[in-house]
Amino acid sequence: MSNNIFIIADYAQIEARVLAWLAGQDDLTADFARGEDIYSKFATRLFGVPIRKPVKDDPEPIKTYLSIKRGFGKDAILGCGYGMGASTFYERCVTNNSLRPLFDSGQYDILFISKLIKIYRGMYPKIPQLWKTIEKAFRWVIKYPKTGVYYCNGGLRAVTDWSDCFNMPEDALLAFYNNNKTVCIRLPSSRVLFYPNACDKFGRLGYKWNSNLWGGFLVENIIQAISRDILGEALLVVHKEVCPVVLHSHDELVCLSSKKDEAVNRTKIRMIMEHALCWCRGLPIAVGIETSEVYRSI
Repeated sequence: MSNNIFIIADYAQIEARVLAWLAGQDDLTADFARGEDIYSKFATRLFGVPIRKPVKDDPEPIKTYLSIKRGFGKDAILGCGYGMGASTFYERCVTNNSLRPLFDSGQYDILFISKLIKIYRGMYPKIPQLWKTIEKAFRWVIKYPKTGVYYCNGGLRAVTDWSDCFNMPEDALLAFYNNNKTVCIRLPSSRVLFYPNACDKFGRLGYKWNSNLWGGFLVENIIQAISRDILGEALLVVHKEVCPVVLHSHDELVCLSSKKDEAVNRTKIRMIMEHALCWCRGLPIAVGIETSEVYRSI
């Protein structure tokens, strides 16, 4: 029997948390910080009846009822943050083997999904506003390439000289500038996203590899990049100071620890991963950790 064990740690709902934080959707950020069941809260609003996470002792019909309704809440929180509309959400539902019968029977339909989208955007209005704000900043530096734009506390601030964006002020979360037709977005970590040959023709944004840019797509890029930066910094510290990181993917890292040090290493890994980085203060981070003798997703 091996003397080693895998410690598997992942960031819970990291993209949804970063999105709420960046958009300034303070009520949602506070819910995450309190550890509230965000999925059930949204489902309760959607269906107009109390919804909660199923528990072990629930009868099977109750478990099924709660799981399906809470599932719509989960899909909304995790799926609607980048501008997904009713048609796309509906298509995803009807291609899901578990949900398809409910739509075929008429229990749910496109009108229900349209209502879900409307409620999401109404509950968290600063998220749709973020799509518009980010798109506006992107368009601005294409039109005025010698200038730059800071994204600060949900709003934009123009910069007369784009080179100033190399050193963002403390209140700026993002900086947009145009370097020889490449639109650059400087992230809170100081890493930069590049969009070469960016253009704005006839009201449509595009760049070298994508002719259909818009705010929701840009926000998705930004949120996924910030989430990756958080994981990246954590795994470097864990690998150096705790135990070897042997695998990492999306929002999780896997470490190889001796069994005798398992408890201590779990505590250290959690502390490192949950520690708020200097460039994302106020972001509520939660980490799930399990151990296993073989790799498995948690």
